[in-house]
Amino acid sequence: VKELSQRCVGGQELQQQRQKIQALADETNLSLKRNVYQNYMQFIETAKEISHLESEMYQLSHMLAEQRSLLGALSTTSVLGDKGPNCVEEADTGAESTEDEGQEEKDEDERIHKLATILEKVEGCVTLLDAPSRTLLHEGDLLELDAVENTALHRVHGYLFSDGFMITSWIPNRRGPVRYKFDMMYELGSLAVVNVRDMGTVKTAFKLLAFPDTRVFQCSNNQSKKEWLDKFDQAKKAQLPEWLLEVPEDLDVCIAQRHFEEAYNLLERAQDYLNKGSDNNKDPVLTDIRRKVDARAKSLTEVLMKELEVSPDKSLQGGLRAARRAVRLLNQLGRATQACELFLKLCSSILKAQLKRVKREGATVLYVRQLGGIFFSNLTDMAREFLRAFPSSPSCSSGTGVLPSTPHGLLCELGLDLRYQLDGLLRTPLTRALRDSREKLVDAVKLRAAEDKWHPLNLQNKAGLSKFLQEMSDIGIASIHTHVTGACWVGLTGNTVAFSKLYLSLLEDCVRLATPELVFTIDEVLGDVFHAQLRHVEISARTDNLRGEAKFIMKNAVFLLDTLLTLAEHGYEEKLGHPCSRLAQLHDEYSWLKKDNVSKPITKYSTTEYI
Repeated sequence: VKELSQRCVGGQELQQQRQKIQALADETNLSLKRNVYQNYMQFIETAKEISHLESEMYQLSHMLAEQRSLLGALSTTSVLGDKGPNCVEEADTGAESTEDEGQEEKDEDERIHKLATILEKVEGCVTLLDAPSRTLLHEGDLLELDAVENTALHRVHGYLFSDGFMITSWIPNRRGPVRYKFDMMYELGSLAVVNVRDMGTVKTAFKLLAFPDTRVFQCSNNQSKKEWLDKFDQAKKAQLPEWLLEVPEDLDVCIAQRHFEEAYNLLERAQDYLNKGSDNNKDPVLTDIRRKVDARAKSLTEVLMKELEVSPDKSLQGGLRAARRAVRLLNQLGRATQACELFLKLCSSILKAQLKRVKREGATVLYVRQLGGIFFSNLTDMAREFLRAFPSSPSCSSGTGVLPSTPHGLLCELGLDLRYQLDGLLRTPLTRALRDSREKLVDAVKLRAAEDKWHPLNLQNKAGLSKFLQEMSDIGIASIHTHVTGACWVGLTGNTVAFSKLYLSLLEDCVRLATPELVFTIDEVLGDVFHAQLRHVEISARTDNLRGEAKFIMKNAVFLLDTLLTLAEHGYEEKLGHPCSRLAQLHDEYSWLKKDNVSKPITKYSTTEYI
């Protein structure tokens, strides 16, 4: 184009060049069409010829197959009745199979001969040939040691078979071929072999564990001991199924290929097999397999938890349905709590991502309506997925309370109080749970009261004292240092300290659950639990055997009333906005415990009506 523009002068010459190029293009196009038509006709003719050639080749192949079968039939027949060449081949094959059968018979005869030789040498083992597949793996002389004192007992001769271990004792005055006497036969499945370290006079020994027996045998040298342990290991592995020996590697492959269901099924199968027998814990081979299987189970759990973790580079396009498999498998693996926590975090991330996609355009009311619609639709889906994932997991049911807590203010602005619905549904079970907790805590206070000796708390050392002061300060009792006496003593009983921790934890839980409908029950629970502790102090103050501890009892009462009860009243009023009448009543009712004279005032008349 550049060369044409330089050669041509004016627009007329450029127009002429354009017409020439267009004419050349039309001519080329027409020529291509003619060539394609001519070649197309040739293609059709070539295809017809190929089709004819194909049919002829098929007929020829069929004729060759018939000729081959005919020649094969002729080669196997003879006018004189002799065998053809193919019959010779068949005879060779039959000879090979006969040779294999002969080898098997030879091996079987050798096995029986070995067992018969043992029968001749050992007295009292007539049932040795009863097992059809029993073979001798190893034998040798051993010295049996005392399992406790490690002293030599007597010489024995051991026979290791494919299904058991036979111990025979030497016959001192033997006659004839009999050299040993049958002592014991242990089944290989109920037998565990343990290596014994060389210590003192005990060297090159190993231990047999077969409930209820424990026997120790000493070999002649290290080579003999190694042979015995290797043969025991081989016999043990030969009894185990092949899939169990390969289960660690198979689990690695399944986890690497993300076949999680197959990995879980294989893991369940292996654990069922390992937990089936009571003697499996003593077998070193099975113990090693169990350790590897537990490690793979932990690895599978970590991979599944990684699937549910939320990260900035992870796509949330799959939604909660993509997490079903991981949640289901974690539940089956006994990790429902971790699965619930990760599932709720995933729900929060998906909800935030959905809300961020809403663009603020136009009127604010439309924007808020769109936000509310997205929130409620996602919340419904999340609730359904949660119930699907955790249908029968009580430890995860409390996690649903996390979902509606964050957007509560937005829902109130829209006129939709979701918390009201939750309060109505949870009122009855929460009331029942609070009252059950009250009964259990009152029983716990009474149980500790029966064991209370009214002795100061000893924290053993300064480190223990510092840790104690920090713990008490964390729960809100910052003035606990005023009760420290000496280097590591606290002028309070262990019962008082334990009750303080328990009661402040109870108060924190109660104020979190406080609603107008539950306030009466919460007041009742807080008052009854504290009343049980004060009742214990009152009974102790009136006991004659504890007159010598009167001042110490009064000191604990002052701490309970002035410190703990006052702290509880302030915490209650700060959270709920009004004082607790039940706690104030306890303060007034037991204020007499703070006086030196522990006699309780007697109220003759509850009102002035009769005065």
